[in-house]
Amino acid sequence: MLGPYDGPAGVLVRGLKFANHRAPVHALGAALAAVGRREGDLPDLVTWVPSTVERRNRRGVEHAALLARATGRALGVPVRRLLLRAPGPPQSTRSLHQRRRGPTMRSRRLAPGAAIVIVDDVVTTGTSLATAAAALRAAGASRVSAIVVAATTGGGGARPRDGVGR
Repeated sequence: MLGPYDGPAGVLVRGLKFANHRAPVHALGAALAAVGRREGDLPDLVTWVPSTVERRNRRGVEHAALLARATGRALGVPVRRLLLRAPGPPQSTRSLHQRRRGPTMRSRRLAPGAAIVIVDDVVTTGTSLATAAAALRAAGASRVSAIVVAATTGGGGARPRDGVGR
């Protein structure tokens, strides 16, 4: 994690998500890659927590994909869309109880034993990252970790779950 959502990291995330401010994407990718390097071995692939198709179409971009691509470039690691998300409301509009059930995701097939890093913009409960990690493991990944730009500190917090949520 680069910082709390109620600080400068959150300002950058909100600018990217809601105002299409892309200028900091490369710097954020480099910073996320630096966090990833400190955490250990390089992954085989970088991916991201996807939005629903409806939200991606409405915004015209998938901001987590932009962050993942910048992170992968900085790491020198391939970036692939591995996760598919079922339609449904955004996590941000759900109650804490509903958030903890998480979105429904599945993964494309992976080479057995693949090491994957998931990139996301913000973590609140950690459920989306845990759901994504479970889908990747079910598809063959042996090591899944996550790096995020920002984390909330209230209402369920940003606690690591299932080995992800750094």
